[in-house]
Amino acid sequence: MSDNNQRVSRSRSWLRNLARNPVTVKELRSRMRGQRAFLLMTAYLLLMGGLIFTVYLAYVASSGNNFGPSNRQAGKAVFTAVLLVQVILVLFIGPTFTSAAIVGEKERQTYDLLRTTLLPARSLVTGKLLSSLSYIYLLIIVSIPLQGIAFLLGGISPIELLLSQFLILISAITFALIGLYISTVLRSTLTASLTTFAVAFTLTFGTPIVAALITSILGPVLFGPSTPAWPVQIMLIYGGLLLAATNLPATLVISDLFLVEQDALVYFTDFIDGRLAYIWSPWLIYVILYILLGIFLYWACIRRIKRVARK
Repeated sequence: MSDNNQRVSRSRSWLRNLARNPVTVKELRSRMRGQRAFLLMTAYLLLMGGLIFTVYLAYVASSGNNFGPSNRQAGKAVFTAVLLVQVILVLFIGPTFTSAAIVGEKERQTYDLLRTTLLPARSLVTGKLLSSLSYIYLLIIVSIPLQGIAFLLGGISPIELLLSQFLILISAITFALIGLYISTVLRSTLTASLTTFAVAFTLTFGTPIVAALITSILGPVLFGPSTPAWPVQIMLIYGGLLLAATNLPATLVISDLFLVEQDALVYFTDFIDGRLAYIWSPWLIYVILYILLGIFLYWACIRRIKRVARK
C-alpha cells in the first residue's frame, strides 16, 4: 500500500513540476494574453463552421431527388471535412509553432541568457513543446463538438471518432517535435519554417508517390497473368500496410475501411492461397512508429541543446 502511495505521490510531483515549468508558463502567458490567439481560434472555428455548412448545403441540394445521398453519407462527409481541417492543422500549421521556438530565441539574442540560468536542457525542450502543443490541442478539442453533427446524421460510430482523434493527437506531438528539432539545428526562423514545411510535405505526399512508383515498376511483373506465390502476396500486403503506416491520411483512410468493411479495430484474418493470414490495421503500426520517432526527436533536441551549450 505504501508503494502505491509513493508512486501516486511521485506522479503528482511530476505533474506539478510539469505545470510549473517556467518556459511553459511564460510562453502561454505571452500567447494567451494578446488578441492574436483568440482571433486565430475564432477564425479557425468560423472556417470549420463554414465548411460544415457548405457540406450540409450540398447534401440538401443533392437529396432533393431519389438518387441523392443518405443521411449516413452526409454525416460521413461532415466528419471527413472536419478531419481534413484537423489533419492540415497538425501536419502543416502546428509544426510552425515549434519551428521558431529555439531559433527565435537566438534571433532575439535571448538564447544565451536563457542558457545561463539553472534551467536544464530537458526543461527547456519540454517547456517549448508543451507551450506549442497546448494551443494546438486547444484548436483540436474545440473542433470535436462540431463532429457531433455527424452523429446527428448517423454518419460515424464512436470508435471512428475516438480512433481518428487519437491519431491526430499522436501526430501533433511527433510533428511538433520535428519542428522543434529543426529549430535547434538551423539559424534562421524563415529557413526553419520552410524546412519544417518541406519535411511535413514529404511525409504527407511522399508515400503516395513512392507507392505509385512501386506499382508502376513492379505491377506488370507481380500482377501479370500468373498469381504471385503466397510469400510474395504476404510481403506485398505487409509492405503496403507498413508504407501506409508512415502517412497520416493513408492510415486514417485504410484504418476506417478496416473498421467499416471488416469490423476490425486491430486486425482481421483472411485466407490467401488457402493459408490463414493476419491483416493488421495500419493505425497500430502508425502509433508505434510515431511514438518511437517522437521519443528519438525529444532525446535529439535535448542532446543538441546540451552540445551547443558546451561549445
